[in-house]
Amino acid sequence: MNSRNESGLGLAETTASQELTASGNGFPSTAYNTVSFRLASLLWMAGITLLMVPMATLFDVSIARWIATDPLPDFAVRILNLSVYYAQGIGVFLMLTSVILLMPRRRWCVPRLATLAMGAGAVATLAKMFVLRPRPSTLYLEAAGYDYAWIWAIDWNLSQVATFDAGTRAFPSASLATATALTVGLWAVQPKGRWLFVSLCVGTMLQRTYCGAHFVSDLFGSASVGLGWAYVCYHPSLMGSVFDKMEPGREARVRRRYYKRTESTNQSRKAGLNEATEEIQQSPPNDDRIAA
Repeated sequence: MNSRNESGLGLAETTASQELTASGNGFPSTAYNTVSFRLASLLWMAGITLLMVPMATLFDVSIARWIATDPLPDFAVRILNLSVYYAQGIGVFLMLTSVILLMPRRRWCVPRLATLAMGAGAVATLAKMFVLRPRPSTLYLEAAGYDYAWIWAIDWNLSQVATFDAGTRAFPSASLATATALTVGLWAVQPKGRWLFVSLCVGTMLQRTYCGAHFVSDLFGSASVGLGWAYVCYHPSLMGSVFDKMEPGREARVRRRYYKRTESTNQSRKAGLNEATEEIQQSPPNDDRIAA
């Protein structure tokens, strides 16, 4: 009977210890799976939007021609023109100021949000320096064929860097990259306003297309840049650890929640083990032992 008790307790304790140390760092595996899933989703979405660039190029000229006919009413155009401020300096400033004033407990997230917005725009601008693609507004779309959308050239020799003008390059859009990265940050900071942030980001995307500044394929590439930069700013092995240290109490809250879960889990397991031990001790001896 002692051997049965020892084997049962040993198996339960081994299973419990394996579940508690599944993450390898003393944290439950569920928390790490949640974090890794969110980061993985950013990386997956960045890859998917990047793969959409060549597919959307097939429809770039057709969509640009339709937009050139000015199909939207005036009030819709005004709304789109207002939404683009979300990705500009004044919009980013207002968003960061709102976080500081309206959510003082989360004001320590402002450095990450500012880096998300400005960093994504900077990366997109740097990429634009090497990609020579004209804007739709500079092309005569009535006579343009489908091959016009495939005007892609990379300035490998840096021959045109000295004469670089961001207003003449289409890929990628710094405005949409900024809006995408900022939306990811605000999505995490204020869950109640997620639909508002996504709507402003989509409005920015539509406005950049409607004003003739970018093809649709340019915007998919810009969204990929913003999502990729957000992955860099949140991954703990990249820039995420730097911002985590700037947010006081964040690590303590995570550990406190973990210890509460661990304590309640251990108590329930101990209660289960005690019940199993009592049942084993109260069970009648085996018939083979009685015969012996």
